[in-house]
Amino acid sequence: MLVKTLILKELTLYWRDRKAIGLLLVLPLFFIWLFVQVLSPYLFSSRYSQAFEIAFVDEDQTFNTKMISRQLEELDYMKGFITVHKTERTQAMRMLETNRIAGAIMIPKGFTASLYSGDNYPVEFIGNRTRKEQADQIKNQLISAMNDLSAGQSAVKAVWHAARDGGASAEQLDRVMKDSVLDFMMRALGRNEIYEEITLSSIPQVSFPEYFTSALAVVFVSFLGIRGSRSLAEEKELGMLDRFRAASVGMWQVFTGKFFGIFLLLWIQTALLVIGASLLFDNYLGAQPASFLFVFTATAFAVASWSFLLAVLGLFSKGTELLGYIGTFFLAIIGGNIYPLFSLSDSLQTASEFTFTRWAMHGMLKIFSGDESLSVWPETRMLLIIGCVLLTIAAILLPFVGRK
Repeated sequence: MLVKTLILKELTLYWRDRKAIGLLLVLPLFFIWLFVQVLSPYLFSSRYSQAFEIAFVDEDQTFNTKMISRQLEELDYMKGFITVHKTERTQAMRMLETNRIAGAIMIPKGFTASLYSGDNYPVEFIGNRTRKEQADQIKNQLISAMNDLSAGQSAVKAVWHAARDGGASAEQLDRVMKDSVLDFMMRALGRNEIYEEITLSSIPQVSFPEYFTSALAVVFVSFLGIRGSRSLAEEKELGMLDRFRAASVGMWQVFTGKFFGIFLLLWIQTALLVIGASLLFDNYLGAQPASFLFVFTATAFAVASWSFLLAVLGLFSKGTELLGYIGTFFLAIIGGNIYPLFSLSDSLQTASEFTFTRWAMHGMLKIFSGDESLSVWPETRMLLIIGCVLLTIAAILLPFVGRK
């Protein structure tokens, strides 16, 4: 009966401060919107360079060299920030002198024929020394393209030697040479993906509002939990805990009531915040109800455990509330809630596996992804484990709480 009374008391205390509750629900929505509008282009953009221009001088003017030119213009990661000027050598040098371009690529006359004969005329690249970083980008791109051509040429040689060693006649060797050159060289020149794109993150496919809702919801829910962690310290200062002891009330009932009061409040806030943001930003809400229930409950349990640990620590020190806010912000950084997890160092990504902020975010991301093949059980399990560890630490500390 006492446990139920204490739970209702916690809920009533929060409900009285309606302005604070309103801010804790409205401010998160504002910050989610702000992150989407301001940070998304920077945190998830694949462009790490400002737009720049280069000159391309094709003195050979063959089908193959035109394909090389097209490579520079059509690569996905180059589109939008590189402009290729097809011009003559004198004009390219003039553009370099006026600092208009980052570099100039010059293909000599007879380049294609040299590939067939094995002479391999070199491609000339002149970089702008005042724009070294951008010039290096083009240089590296050009080296990759030439490596592709060299690989195709090596394949041609391998085919020709295999045919010769097999006893092919001169006419057959000539035909094999032409066919293999056409096949391998065209394949090399025709590639539009010199660099292979590999996704290193396990984050499901979601929209920006869905990502930031998942990332920031647990942070603001934790802030509400920190606010609730003050109640034990306040009751100690008012002497209420001593009166409970004097009345021979089992302290386990007091602490149980406190914990479940915080837990229910956090569960409600998690649901209101996520659903409110989903309706406001048109996030996906078609997941199975069981998935929502598991993730919301596990998240509320982990955050309530963190808040209860802070509440117990608050019985020892008045600075625990500040520690809670700093600690939560620190956990949010490590967990990838502020800055994308895949952009953090390997050591921080490993450390994030021990934070409830990471697992709560990933659980919500799976929900918003709409992918029914993704199970939220791994995240739910980790949240419950972390919550139990935090509760255990709090239980170990409780006997050391001083009495008057």
